[in-house]
Amino acid sequence: MILEATHTHLYPGHKGKISGLAQIADMQASGDCLVEFSDGSATPARISKSEDAWQLHTEAYRTAAGTDIVARRWIICLEEDECHVEFRILRKAPDHPAP
Repeated sequence: MILEATHTHLYPGHKGKISGLAQIADMQASGDCLVEFSDGSATPARISKSEDAWQLHTEAYRTAAGTDIVARRWIICLEEDECHVEFRILRKAPDHPAP
């Protein structure tokens, strides 16, 4: 599964398409994926469902312009129409408290 981002990085409000997924009902509770950005850079990621929210965990990566982006966790929503599934970044997920 590939998340096609329309920018060089993710941010609240960002929308993109998900290829390799016909409908939301096909989404597993957890799965590895790849996020491809508009500048050709990419990063491994993982989508998981926690309680009632989907989360996207992205690994650190470097944009084509050389900007380092740190690993992040995002709360996302999934939307579908008859043609494709989209994701939208709602907000950054809170960091887990240290034990």
